[in-house]
Amino acid sequence: MQRRGNENLRHFLLPGFCAGLTTFSAVAGLTLEPKEGGQLFLFHNVMFSMVVIVVVLPIARKLIPVRS
Repeated sequence: MQRRGNENLRHFLLPGFCAGLTTFSAVAGLTLEPKEGGQLFLFHNVMFSMVVIVVVLPIARKLIPVRS
């Protein structure tokens, strides 16, 4: 399997991925609050995340070349 981009960039982006995991725990906490409409919040969060992935992934594939 080929890796995209250079190693330094991956090391720069990895902390952002780890920060995303802590964001996930915050989303889980907010979802469990019934007075705030947690299920609707979760639905909107998941749908917005999927839209962002669909938009950003093709851009990333064009900007980050595959090493040969």
